[in-house]
Amino acid sequence: MGFKKNNNFGKGRPVGSQNKNSKEIRELITQIVAENINETKERLTNLKDAEYFKAIGMLMKHVLPAQKQIEQTNDDIATNWKIEIIDKLTDVKPKEVAEAIEWKANNRNK
Repeated sequence: MGFKKNNNFGKGRPVGSQNKNSKEIRELITQIVAENINETKERLTNLKDAEYFKAIGMLMKHVLPAQKQIEQTNDDIATNWKIEIIDKLTDVKPKEVAEAIEWKANNRNK
């Protein structure tokens, strides 16, 4: 979203330059973190597991680069499928089928 032609208000920030306020805020936060690193480490070690991992996850957002969403095409995926049903019950005796069903019923919740 650039300026319209014949803009009289200025050129704006150069491409790639940082907003002055954002830069100052980042510097302030960096200073606060640096001055309180030992207390932060101690407090993290005193958290319960779930709280600890939640805090680490929140901190990682500021350390790791953000992942960008990409669009994937399905050109490589096969679309012609052939389904073949093989009936092997004819090779099994009725008594074995009954025993298998009974075993499954008895061991369902184990």
